[in-house]
Amino acid sequence: MEIRSESTLMRSDYKAPPSQAIPKARLQVWFFRVCSCILVWTCLIQLFWHSQIFTGLTNHISRFSLPVESVPLTPPPPPRNYTSNGILLVSCNGGLNQMRAAICDMVTVARLLNLTLVVPELDKKSFWADTSDFEDIFDIKHFIDSLRDEVRIIRRLPKRYSKKYGFKLFEMPPVSWSNDKYYLQQVLPRFSKRKVIHFVRSDTRLANNGLSLDLQRLRCRVNFQGLRFTPTWHEH
Repeated sequence: MEIRSESTLMRSDYKAPPSQAIPKARLQVWFFRVCSCILVWTCLIQLFWHSQIFTGLTNHISRFSLPVESVPLTPPPPPRNYTSNGILLVSCNGGLNQMRAAICDMVTVARLLNLTLVVPELDKKSFWADTSDFEDIFDIKHFIDSLRDEVRIIRRLPKRYSKKYGFKLFEMPPVSWSNDKYYLQQVLPRFSKRKVIHFVRSDTRLANNGLSLDLQRLRCRVNFQGLRFTPTWHEH
């Protein structure tokens, strides 16, 4: 009985020599290193392969891509041929939005009465006290050229009609919200006696309703096509 117990104790206390435990730890370390190297090389190969494909595709696309050509500028429409009944001089009043709407109205009135329109003068005495001229805010050349198939627009009043040469301008404020009949019956006959008429006010001087479709279209065309801001004004 004692011998069995001693043998049993000897077996239970038996430990493997350290020479057998070391190879297992080394195998684990080497296995980790090999897996890490494989992972790193796989990532490098994928990155290099994808970069090569991307470079090849971009070169291939650029080789077959069409050359970018500058869009040619649309030439202005041909000028409308008509006999002018007189010259309309306009002084706008109010803020910028009011003056913009007034310019659209005055171009429409000039077209209705077959007049020559002088580039409108902007208000410099209102609450905002803005000293900007028309050409400071709007592209004046585009304004004249883009609408020349509808109405003749000139930059300034001819010298022979200025006060310096003794010409007396006839000034009047048109009646607010007037329709086309008012301008045809009340305003147009005045041009037969006076070659130049100065509208001293321009806000809401043309009715919104009751006008022909052609006049309404011209109104919109002036607003969305004729009045284009200058590059300097765009920056603000």
